[in-house]
Amino acid sequence: MARLVTELIPVFIPILVKLTTTFAQQKRLAAKHALAATATPAGMANPPNWQGYVLVVAMFAMLLLYSWSFQWFFFKVGKATIIVRSALISAVYRKSLVLSAQARSRLTLGRLTNLVSSDISQVERGVTNAIVCITIPVQVIASIIVLVYMIGPSGIAGWAVVIGFVPIQLWASRYLVRLRGQAIRYTDQRIRATREAIQGIKVVKAFAWEQPILETMQHVRSKE
Repeated sequence: MARLVTELIPVFIPILVKLTTTFAQQKRLAAKHALAATATPAGMANPPNWQGYVLVVAMFAMLLLYSWSFQWFFFKVGKATIIVRSALISAVYRKSLVLSAQARSRLTLGRLTNLVSSDISQVERGVTNAIVCITIPVQVIASIIVLVYMIGPSGIAGWAVVIGFVPIQLWASRYLVRLRGQAIRYTDQRIRATREAIQGIKVVKAFAWEQPILETMQHVRSKE
């Protein structure tokens, strides 16, 4: 609910701004005719002052509600992601304690470290994005309604352009997922090389292998 309020308030604020601008223009014209001692033209309204106060209070209340809902949403999401992260790390740790020798040969320490540090962070972001995706249809519909109200049917053309770019965004996201899958392999190699260098640091220093090992790590890092 907090996320829905956070997404909808910025959509409806332009309507309040338009109403406030219209009110100010009408009051200015009415004051101009009053100073000139001329009759107010037919059809030109002279809104009462209380309408301006209501508009200002409504805008302040909407901004206050937006700030509260925004912070409340990230507080709740942060709480949920911490629970998810703790549960996943605990599950990985418990599983690593009961791995067989054959499984340990496939699941190296580098892969376990990468799983905890990188992959679980992706799951955290996924939790946040999943909640955001729920409110996107409502936000889109509300945005179209506001655009049609503010600038007329031509506002639909703007959303048509946005929707037209959706296939390009899907292709780009799939491409990035493939690149990330390739980078994970090099990440495992880099972590394994670093761990082996640290564990055998006495041998490395005894034979002065610092530079070759450093070059190997930099080569894997450049691929990553």
